[in-house]
Amino acid sequence: MDKKISKATMSRFPVYLKALRKMQHEGKETCLSSELFEITGIQDTTIRRDFTYLSKTDNFGRRGRGYDVKHLIDGLSEVLGLGLDESIILIGVGNLGSAILKYNRWQYTVGKIVCGYDMDKNKEGERFGVKICHIDKLEETFPSDCKIAILAISENVQETVDRLMKLGIKGIVDFTHSHFMVQEGVEVQTVDVVVAIQELVIKMKSNDQE
Repeated sequence: MDKKISKATMSRFPVYLKALRKMQHEGKETCLSSELFEITGIQDTTIRRDFTYLSKTDNFGRRGRGYDVKHLIDGLSEVLGLGLDESIILIGVGNLGSAILKYNRWQYTVGKIVCGYDMDKNKEGERFGVKICHIDKLEETFPSDCKIAILAISENVQETVDRLMKLGIKGIVDFTHSHFMVQEGVEVQTVDVVVAIQELVIKMKSNDQE
């Protein structure tokens, strides 16, 4: 791929991918940019421009005739480095962790949670179809192909992160609200509802002042 993809375009690619996987799940083979607009809220002119960054764009479809859904999914997955079967583990099966396990939209995103871990031995077994192990068994039960971990714990955070990195984890979704260090090459995506609300309030106030 010769053209450098902007951060704005890259941030929209996962949105397209989720919508297209939903379409594929429903049996659609082709789609128009206007249909993607209805699902994503992203203007169809922006969608068509973003798709020009994908390799072999001519094979995806033609304007007015629709894009080939499977080819778009393959192209987006190639750029994002994602597969349908991305393995994810969950660390912490408390109230938040259980809610994450119960979340029912994984089939349209990047994969699924294949195993959960908790320090409470009473939680060992299975929840919502996912195997739950004690955190002490992390190394011996860790899925070998897993690169993503969701952290939903409040204790021993840095120690747990260190263990995960040694096992080859490259991406962490962080719900801990704790500061921890990661080595070069490991990406952290922090999820903080309080910060999100603060940002929303600031945007609302900014709109009121216009």
